[in-house]
Amino acid sequence: MAGAQNDGLSLAERRRRLADKRAREEAAANPQAASADGVNATPEFPLASLVHNPRNARQNMEGVDGLADTYEATGVLQPCLVIPVETFRAAFPENAADLPDGAYVVIGGNRRLAAAQKAELATLPVHVGVKLKTREDILVAAATENIAREELKPFEELATIEELKAELGTYDAVAKKLGKTAGWVSQRRRLHNLEPEVRQALETRAPGMTIELARDLGKIKDREEQLKAWRVAERAADRSATPSAGKQPKAKKASKVPAQGGPGGVGSPLEDAEVKARREACLLAIVAGTGDLARLFVIAAQAPADADEAVALAGQWLTETSVGSSALDLATLSGDEGTDRQKLGALALALARCELHMTRSGGADSTHARAYADWLETHTDYQPTDAEPAPAA
Repeated sequence: MAGAQNDGLSLAERRRRLADKRAREEAAANPQAASADGVNATPEFPLASLVHNPRNARQNMEGVDGLADTYEATGVLQPCLVIPVETFRAAFPENAADLPDGAYVVIGGNRRLAAAQKAELATLPVHVGVKLKTREDILVAAATENIAREELKPFEELATIEELKAELGTYDAVAKKLGKTAGWVSQRRRLHNLEPEVRQALETRAPGMTIELARDLGKIKDREEQLKAWRVAERAADRSATPSAGKQPKAKKASKVPAQGGPGGVGSPLEDAEVKARREACLLAIVAGTGDLARLFVIAAQAPADADEAVALAGQWLTETSVGSSALDLATLSGDEGTDRQKLGALALALARCELHMTRSGGADSTHARAYADWLETHTDYQPTDAEPAPAA
């Protein structure tokens, strides 16, 4: 019966046999790599015989100096993946003139090669990809290693996806080849939509910019709206980075939280201004996606609010901040968008519960109102109105 030779073998034993088989294939392809005592070890090739992949997605190899220092002290422990130059030329004739005869092209481990060259090592351990023959095989192998090691910057990752798409025909095929979901690929493609200013902020790692935020901003097609959302996040980052030790504590005024009824109550100009200020602060908090979330969730859990209204208000905020109300959809909580959007959904829902309770009660629940207002003041630019309500007639 097919596969009977594996009956009774443990998973570890089957893995060992597979590794031995691959080692024999490599040794057969590179008989010069056998050690002096005749035992096949990981091949060590002279550095002079190894060349960088001219199609390497990594435009700048960072950390080479530190890696070179490590190699000088301990040697290179992780082999590079290489293929003969003739194989590479056959797959990429447009790059044939860039490569010397008799060399091996590094498909996985170009940074290791650069560090070994800097450390002036004589040889480098390699694995020869004997099964990498076609253009598709080589592109997928290089992309898989780089992405699995998280060695690519966001736009390098995007360029890799686009190159694979040109070869494979569809983004679904790219996702399948890389072992990723269609949503994973879709998230990264949003970077195509970034305005130059936002793109530069991501490339230079500007304060407040994260890859998650960049992908969310990429969903905003209108230029001005995208730039506005980025400026809001940038301001929030500036505020969070400002040291608070030198600040003088602000006096706590009961009048900052309007009481229900009277000139400062629900429906008054003062109340309308307060609601607007708080809700703008909530939007800012969702864009920033930071803050003491545990404290907010405790406050929200004690805020009586209609569940449907809270979901509706949170969904409105998520839509306005381009996160999307689907972050609250129970059916998609385990989907491709991941935990980042779920975190923002939870943040928006907690704020919505607090805000609805605050609006309905007009601050009558002073302990809860103060806790909610303090959270907004701490994590956003929210400043309650200082005006005192007029005395009742």
